[in-house]
Formats: sequence, C-alpha cells, structure tokens
Amino acid sequence: MRLSRLADTVAVVFMVVIGLSSGPRAWGQAVPTAGVARTGPFLVKVEGQSIHPKHLDSHVQYAFSSEERYFVYVPAAYTGSESYGLIVFTDAKSGTVHLPLVWQPVLDNHKFIFIAAQNAGNDQPRARRLGLAVMGALKIMSRYRIDPSRVYAAGFSGGARMSGLLGFYQSAIFRGTIQICGADFYERVPIVAATTQLDTAGKPYGIFDATQQEISNAKAVRFVLITGTNDFRRGNILDVFHGGFERAKFQAKLFDVPGMDHNLCDGDVLFRALDFLERHPR
Repeated sequence: MRLSRLADTVAVVFMVVIGLSSGPRAWGQAVPTAGVARTGPFLVKVEGQSIHPKHLDSHVQYAFSSEERYFVYVPAAYTGSESYGLIVFTDAKSGTVHLPLVWQPVLDNHKFIFIAAQNAGNDQPRARRLGLAVMGALKIMSRYRIDPSRVYAAGFSGGARMSGLLGFYQSAIFRGTIQICGADFYERVPIVAATTQLDTAGKPYGIFDATQQEISNAKAVRFVLITGTNDFRRGNILDVFHGGFERAKFQAKLFDVPGMDHNLCDGDVLFRALDFLERHPR
C-alpha cells in the first residue's frame, strides 16, 4: 500500500469545534486535558471559522464552510518544553491519508510534527488544496510549540506540485518544500529529459503563474525535489530542477533515487532531504 496506515486502534477521532462562543477559538482550547498537548497519531475535525495568515494570496482559498479533517502525528517525546518542526503533507489522492510508517522514526528523531489534510487530492480545486495546507499549518502552530523556520510543505505527485506552489505563494509560512515526484516552475524550462509536457488530465505540466514579489520571496525558501530512475515524471522533474531552480539560483537540491518509481520516498531519503533543509544556509 502506497501510504502506510498506522493501526486504526491508535487513530483517535478528536473533535474540535471553532466559533461557538463570542470569537474564534485556538485549536487547543477545546482539548479536555487543559494545558496538555495531545501526542501520537490522531484525526481532528475542524469546523467553522478558519485562521488566516498575515499575507493573503489570490491563488489560495482561506474560507472553509464545511467540516475539514486532518490526520496529525505528534511524536511521543513532545512536551512543549522545546520547539518542534512541522511537515504539512498534501497527497495526490483524496482518500484517507495517514503518516507513511517508514517516516515515523525520522520525524521522531528530527523532532517534527506531521499533518495531512483529508480530501485534498488531485480531484480537488487547487486553491482549496493550498488553503487546507495553510489552515493546517496555522492550526498546529497555534496549538503546539513550533519553530517557524522549520515549517515545510511536503507532498506526493500532484500534492508535491502543491507544496512547491506554497513555497512561492505562502513563503512567509513555509520555509522549505519536500516535493516527491512532482514539480513546477514559474516559467518554461528547456525540454531536455521530459517525454511529455502534459499531466495525467491532459493539462500543461510544469508551469505556474507567479508575481515578481512572489519569486523574490521564494528565493529565501529551500526546495527539495525527489524523483527516481523508474519515476515516469523523472524527465519533467530533472528539467524543472536544472532548467528552472538551479539555473535561477534558488536554494534547491535534487534527489534522483536509483530504482525509485512514482511513489513515496523511504525514510533514508526523507532523512537526507530534512538534513539539507535544516543545514542549508538561510
């Protein structure tokens, strides 16, 4: 199975209702155990008013009227005595998304919390997918002690493309990206290795719109692009990296993994990606 599920017996449904009193409540205020942040894997349901970032981007949806669910994983060692990093994951499919099991030891060792919106796959509007990632990040940051310089947008395939966009459209929140088998750039890149310029829906692949200000802001973001020798998107990703990020001198690194197909990376590659994001000069 592509996304490994943690056992259902430890995935606790945790209800959070926002906006029932005189004003919006922070995510953590509805926790029965006051002052104690929940750890382990669990599901949350967010209802009502969203949290908005200081910078609003026209590409991103910020208002959500329906109930939205997220999967959250918080390492057991988290106590709130020190800051943790945050990985906000967007998948390509809209089914139930849990933490890839092989990633858990890496997150534990690197002290990262993980959150993934449900129903945020390729069949959803782009603005909604971006907005769910933003809202998830802000909710976690309002409840847990998060180092804002260690908040990263991650994703797989079409979700990886969303995480890349967040590095441009919401660079004040997301300080790095982990893009697994998916990438775009704000201008056309030379076609060297790609065998197609279309996505699976027949739409142009590999390009998006960005303002000069968004491009300038993204120069402070660190981008990780991951592909493999058996990934059918490898050619596109190589072209986007070399003809886009590398040529334009972004803080970016490519991981071209031998034998990896169009799939999630393993824990070792995630470890190396985080090592780049954490050690690279800012």
